[in-house]
Amino acid sequence: SETNGGDESPNGSIAGNAGEENGEDDVNWTVDTSEEAVRARMQDLTDGAKNMTVSDDFDKSEKERINIFYELVKRKRDANELDNVQVHKELVTEASRLDIQSKATLVLVELLFTANITQEARKYRNLLLRFTHEDKKAQKYFIGGLELTISMHADKLMDKVPGILKLFYDSDVLDEKVILDWSQKVSKKYVSKEVAAQIHERAKPFVQWLQEAEEEESSEEDDDSEVEIEYDDRAKVDSLRKEPAKPDPKKLAKASLEEDDEDGEDLNIDDI
Repeated sequence: SETNGGDESPNGSIAGNAGEENGEDDVNWTVDTSEEAVRARMQDLTDGAKNMTVSDDFDKSEKERINIFYELVKRKRDANELDNVQVHKELVTEASRLDIQSKATLVLVELLFTANITQEARKYRNLLLRFTHEDKKAQKYFIGGLELTISMHADKLMDKVPGILKLFYDSDVLDEKVILDWSQKVSKKYVSKEVAAQIHERAKPFVQWLQEAEEEESSEEDDDSEVEIEYDDRAKVDSLRKEPAKPDPKKLAKASLEEDDEDGEDLNIDDI
């Protein structure tokens, strides 16, 4: 199903495998995305979550903790509560409690995005920002989730890759450096090597635009720095040329006494 309201997530392979990722870029996250395989993983997710209790969450594996978070987000999504600020805070708190805050973005991508990602990106921006803001690791997982979403809806989304990346960049969900770092290496962690290469190829126009903007900004900063130094030096020289001679303290003191003498007749100590 490609809708967000059904019992089966369109991207069922993300959360079910997130806990097995060990941090290495060359780990293969490619999984069977057939309908039967997705349903089997979802059933495993659901059954596993039913048997968990809050009291022993910390004794569970990372995969199980991610599944707990998955079920919570899914319930909130199905109840149309994901536009509530208090729910956003609750989800952040739960992800932190389960110690999966960075990887939580994989779950969010899986449950929130379909082939209508451009509309959904705007709808869920505030929620996403709570997880990705100033967290480059969370953004890295977020892009991984995007790769899988694009792969599963390739017929509708592959041509939109540059626009999708720019949308999340413009909305501050993804930082420039994270996107540029991602663009440097094609990984098969989330999708096949072939699909990953295709996504990177489609992303090139936007990546090139980012690189040129970065170079231009760097060049402007260098120019501004040179102007400031040049201006400061000139200002110092002009200051030396135009600065009036300092008055002689002795002459100032003498002038002051003379003024006091001239005004002395009008000065009455009782008036002070």
